[in-house]
Amino acid sequence: MKNETVVELVKDLTAKLSAVAEEFNGRVAKAAEPAPVGNEPNDAALIEHANAVLEQRRLRRKFLPGELFHEPAWDMLLALFASRDDRMPMNIKALVSMSDAPVTTSQRWIEHLHKLKLIDRVTDPTDRRRVEISLSYTGDQQMKAYLRALLRG
Repeated sequence: MKNETVVELVKDLTAKLSAVAEEFNGRVAKAAEPAPVGNEPNDAALIEHANAVLEQRRLRRKFLPGELFHEPAWDMLLALFASRDDRMPMNIKALVSMSDAPVTTSQRWIEHLHKLKLIDRVTDPTDRRRVEISLSYTGDQQMKAYLRALLRG
């Protein structure tokens, strides 16, 4: 029993160190990126646009059947990107509420997004039931690229 606890702690520590390393690598890469030029939208404009897209998605559900627009993974990616300035990862419960999908469906999408390396998951060391989710460096860069392309038209 004691060995299982140690193994779980090592696994959690490894996952956390991996997330920290990815965040560090992302920050190093970001520092090395050239500053946006000309009409290139900055991060604040991209976050504002992500929030606008989220709001448009919510609004259309008021007027049209929700099953026409069922994309929980996309809603989660937008929500994670829009919340990135808070510098706080979302917990699973908050992320599931953003997806407008059943909990089990949302959890399957979270697992899939993690396998695609678009999000990072970290178990809270003080409350192992709590898992925090944030965009990975790769997910952040891909969302930025997509939102920039949208804003360019």
